[in-house]
Amino acid sequence: MKALTQKICGAVLTFALAAIFAPADAQQTNLPMFSTEELARRTLERRAVDAAIWGMPMVSLDALRQAYYRDGKAKNGDIIWWPKGSTWKNQSLTPNTSLRYLYVFVNTKDEGPVVLDLPPEANGSNFLGTICDAWQVPLTDVGFEGKGGKYLILPPDHTGEVPPGYIPARSKTYNTFMGIRSILASNSPEDEQKGDALVKQIKVYPLAKATNPPTQRFVDMTDTMYNGLVRYDESIYTSLARMLNEEPVQPEDLQMMGMLLPLGIEKGKDFKPDAATVAQLKSAAAEAHAWLLAKQPTFVEDWWSGSQWKVPIAAIGPQTGFKWTVANYFDVDSRGIAFFSFFLPPAKLGGGSFYLAADLDSSGQSLRGENNYRLRVPANVPVSQFWAVTIYNSETSALILDLPRPTLDSLDKGLRKNADGSVDIYFGPKAPAGQESNWIFTPAGTSWFPWFRFYGPEKAVFNKSWKMTDIEQVK
Repeated sequence: MKALTQKICGAVLTFALAAIFAPADAQQTNLPMFSTEELARRTLERRAVDAAIWGMPMVSLDALRQAYYRDGKAKNGDIIWWPKGSTWKNQSLTPNTSLRYLYVFVNTKDEGPVVLDLPPEANGSNFLGTICDAWQVPLTDVGFEGKGGKYLILPPDHTGEVPPGYIPARSKTYNTFMGIRSILASNSPEDEQKGDALVKQIKVYPLAKATNPPTQRFVDMTDTMYNGLVRYDESIYTSLARMLNEEPVQPEDLQMMGMLLPLGIEKGKDFKPDAATVAQLKSAAAEAHAWLLAKQPTFVEDWWSGSQWKVPIAAIGPQTGFKWTVANYFDVDSRGIAFFSFFLPPAKLGGGSFYLAADLDSSGQSLRGENNYRLRVPANVPVSQFWAVTIYNSETSALILDLPRPTLDSLDKGLRKNADGSVDIYFGPKAPAGQESNWIFTPAGTSWFPWFRFYGPEKAVFNKSWKMTDIEQVK
């Protein structure tokens, strides 16, 4: 009996081993069969879509940086700015044309610690801005409550003491970006001159030259086409490879760095995809773009219950100081969607400004250029400075090309008010009779969305006691 049992067990084992090690074509299976080439192709495309979403904050910042060098003819430390306010030619993500923007890039690997010397408010003019690292993690807000100061941007490998009198901004990357808004008391020529004089007091220089700072170079971008937008093609991966080669790898990114290897992206190596890979990367970038467009209206919550107005960012962003990390996960998707539609978040949301966005009208339909709409802004908007509404192209999250007036704001003396103090803003291909001053043109065939901005937001914004209605389509 024992011998029979041993024979049976041996036979079963032999059969099992034969099944395991039988040639693939001899095994009966329902699994789909892929060639080695097909598996490699599918892996590359899958990883490339995820890489575009993961790398969006760095790729988006690099798009701004390349435009700074190319279109602004600037070098690190220069201040490019829009003294007459941005127009549609400032093709950055969701800029506001009511303000004068100043952009500065620096690289502390080349220059060591860098100083931003920002004057305090004066004569009704002030600044509001943020310094961020290459991943667009905000290091500090600047100019809040009218304060100036000497901000010292420190490289990731800095170990020395911070000299007295400086406000340290410790970066995990060498590339850093400063985005500063110049805010005027009014749009009058006199206040514009006062604002210009304050801007000219800003200085950016290496700490090593603090005893004798070089003359600050300003580049006037008025009427200059500035294309700081990501192109959703194979150039995404060229940009990502370039930036990753310039920066230290963060511990939380080690796994992703391994996932990039099938794409040919590896730190310390040139990125040289062949023609077949370029075609696959182009397709993957288009898919990532479609995914981001689809997700953008859905990943945020209503600001007022049942309203189409929303804070244009997932709650995890401001809750984590835009570091996107909670106890159990790192929110790659929310970060990618966020930096698909804007750049440079503040260190403290709502500190000096607050924004709301709407992708749909009151009936839940997309906003279309060929339709006519009305937004009623209630009286007594809770701001200490001003409010503004600006519209953008849904495909690019940038100002609509050739649009002469994309913004209306409370600083505009021509804006007509209703008897109760409310303001009706109209959008569409043709102004309602007598409402030209309160109208923003929208071209037919374009899908668009607005941002409503509060500058100097007050308590009623945040406790939601002041409420704005949705945008309504009108005939």
